[in-house]
Amino acid sequence: MKSLLLLRTFWAICLFTILTAGEAQVTLVVAAPGSDITLGCSFPQRETNDPLHVRLIWLHRDTEVVHRYSNGRDQLQRQSPAYRGRTKLYPDQIAAGNASLRLTGVQESDHGNYTCTVDNEMGSFLVHVSVRVAAPYSEPQLSTQTTCNNITVTLTSSEGFPQPTLNWSWASGGEVTHLSLDSRGRYEVRSEMALQPSDTLTVTVEMKLEVLNQSFSRTVTLHPLPECSVKRSTLWLLAPVVVLILVLALLLILLYNQRPPTGSD
Repeated sequence: MKSLLLLRTFWAICLFTILTAGEAQVTLVVAAPGSDITLGCSFPQRETNDPLHVRLIWLHRDTEVVHRYSNGRDQLQRQSPAYRGRTKLYPDQIAAGNASLRLTGVQESDHGNYTCTVDNEMGSFLVHVSVRVAAPYSEPQLSTQTTCNNITVTLTSSEGFPQPTLNWSWASGGEVTHLSLDSRGRYEVRSEMALQPSDTLTVTVEMKLEVLNQSFSRTVTLHPLPECSVKRSTLWLLAPVVVLILVLALLLILLYNQRPPTGSD
């Protein structure tokens, strides 16, 4: 029985050495702002090992202390203030080789590389995890508001992070985009384009979030109001008449001013 246990331990060490040899493998975790995530970290551990002999530390970008554990308990005296009250291990699973970290309330500053370093009676082990703070956007919605002066096209979307890129097919400088963060740290997007089409016009807007390879394209066909066209044509017809009346009025005034004065007897 003891020889079988030693054989299992030997193969566990060999397997772990093969997986971590050469270039370190990195596990990618995508996390939305405000969410809770688990950063996985496992290590070889004898069934008879005491958790008191396990020392582990989680670091962010190699220097920032995220969580520390030794002597069978958390050691958080040097924990970074950015992670205070937001991290937790699974102490009942450490004896089984689980050093995973629970991180709550993900923030933009949590983005980056993490290392889990474990020391026990079998040696020292290192696990790399990369956290990408991102969230997909909801399906964009298009709406239009038409007046005789212009037509306003509005795109709205939410739930996403980081900021998307927006491209209007008729980008004439009249587009205005508003971005605001909700209570969880995700963006609400509202982009408007004001146009003055004299005829039917098709407008396309594209929204992309490259970090998650997310892309949307929305198209709308705009039609000026018929009554607005009638008003414009009426104005064009009346314009010469108005000009003619003004010219005649000006001539009458000039003729009146040039008539000879009447003398008194």
